[in-house]
Amino acid sequence: MEFLQELYDKWLVIKPYTDTFSFQAVIATSYLIALINSLRKALKEKEFFSNFITIANVCTNYLFTALMMEYALEYVKSHNSAASAQNVYLGFVIANSVMLFMMYKLHTTFSYKFNNLFFKVSKLFIILTLSHFIIWVKFVVLDLQQEFAQIHYVYSFIVLYISLVLSFIMLFPDVLRTKFGCIVTFSLPRDRNA
Repeated sequence: MEFLQELYDKWLVIKPYTDTFSFQAVIATSYLIALINSLRKALKEKEFFSNFITIANVCTNYLFTALMMEYALEYVKSHNSAASAQNVYLGFVIANSVMLFMMYKLHTTFSYKFNNLFFKVSKLFIILTLSHFIIWVKFVVLDLQQEFAQIHYVYSFIVLYISLVLSFIMLFPDVLRTKFGCIVTFSLPRDRNA
């Protein structure tokens, strides 16, 4: 447990001297590569338009939420207070909810078909949104900053895991048809052909 706490304190705790360049930049790069690859395939008509719409929405949402977090980190640096920037988690909840709605509307307007990637991304974003909401309630509503540190560890693991899985399934959407794709997206093997 101490090892997990040290990792958490070193890599994931926001402090007044936290550097704004982080592991998230690597994930953002993979999202950008996935978007460019999807656009290239969509223009050559080698990919479903549904996949392109889904990937474009995820990339846009990631860019927006990353900018929100960078702004929160800069705020923490300049004001030496992390407590006042904790409403950023509620901003993530709102941004993710709007993204899911917009992704659905874009699919119904332009694609008329919902691919497997759409459903997996939607499921992962619902889990991510609930995680953001739980951590916001803990920090802001209940004002529990240091208590129940296990929630911080679980939250951090969920956010990083889902970010990595999203980048992987957007780079390789065909993996969703395999058992491995079912495992990493929390799906039962029987619905991989749905």
